[in-house]
Amino acid sequence: MTNNLIYVYLSGSHKTIPKAEVIAIAEAEGVETRVVLDLDQLLILYTSSELPDLLKLRSAYSRKIGRALWIGRIEDIREGASRVTEQLHSQEIKSVKLDFRDLRSFNKEGNYEAVRKSLTNSGLILSRESSVILDVVSSQEVVVVGLRLHEVKLKDFFDRWTNRRPVYLPGALNPDISRVFINLSRASIKRDTVFYDPLCGVGSFLLEACYMGLKYLGSDISERSIEGASRNLESYGCIPEVFVADTCRMPVGRVDAIGTDMPYGRQSRPRGGGALDLVKCLIENSESILPKGSYLVFAQSSELEIDTYRIIDKYSFEVVEVHQNWVHGSLTRAIYVLKKT
Repeated sequence: MTNNLIYVYLSGSHKTIPKAEVIAIAEAEGVETRVVLDLDQLLILYTSSELPDLLKLRSAYSRKIGRALWIGRIEDIREGASRVTEQLHSQEIKSVKLDFRDLRSFNKEGNYEAVRKSLTNSGLILSRESSVILDVVSSQEVVVVGLRLHEVKLKDFFDRWTNRRPVYLPGALNPDISRVFINLSRASIKRDTVFYDPLCGVGSFLLEACYMGLKYLGSDISERSIEGASRNLESYGCIPEVFVADTCRMPVGRVDAIGTDMPYGRQSRPRGGGALDLVKCLIENSESILPKGSYLVFAQSSELEIDTYRIIDKYSFEVVEVHQNWVHGSLTRAIYVLKKT
């Protein structure tokens, strides 16, 4: 593994998912990665130079991604700024834009001035117009200073938000959380794997799979939903690889990763049974079409967690992780990440 020290400033929208997404993307694409520091909204990783580009392409909950130049304690920030300046000079970087982010436990005014003086006294020019961005991120008394490589902005997804698509149905997910399910499923671009959503609705997951450059398939028992998925995919220049099918009888031979959002609420009860019947069908059929070592990701109401675990225990899947995801009001869903054993 090439010794690239990378920092990832994470979205604060969820406590556990952002880190899990980063690790899942690295595993999906076979990028060897070791976590050096796991802080609040901040990951420091030893990894290949490939990972920043993959996070830029795939991640929903990574925000700032860059190469760490210095990591240390807040009280050593002046020394850190001097070391950073030396590295910048060695790379013939003469001008930077300075950006402080989410400075927890950080005296912003005093420490900003210390960093600014240290940089400028060493001959570095600070300019808001510079294309080189120097991030200073603090978390839990640790400061990271680094050169930003990429920024993932939530507004980059707005064109595909549910209310901007040609077809909207209640329960459809927005692009950011849709990407999370796909990434946690370890679907891979490099290995040319096929991602399958057997409850695809109007195609939220498939649209994001398309934008990430993944192969994908989708099915749903509702003809109306499949028609909507086709329209949505076509409107964004994606091939509508979708068909009508019952989750209890998946008509596919083999896929490499499965991710789906289970129906919930009065408007979306599954036909022919309750929510747990659908969970059983999903897991049973996924077992038959997923190869060993592949992943199944799905969400279910947290109120059904005990019963869901009982169903999982009957099949050849291990629970890798479970993320609690608040939806609205009293509704919280558990996102299950299962690996076929």
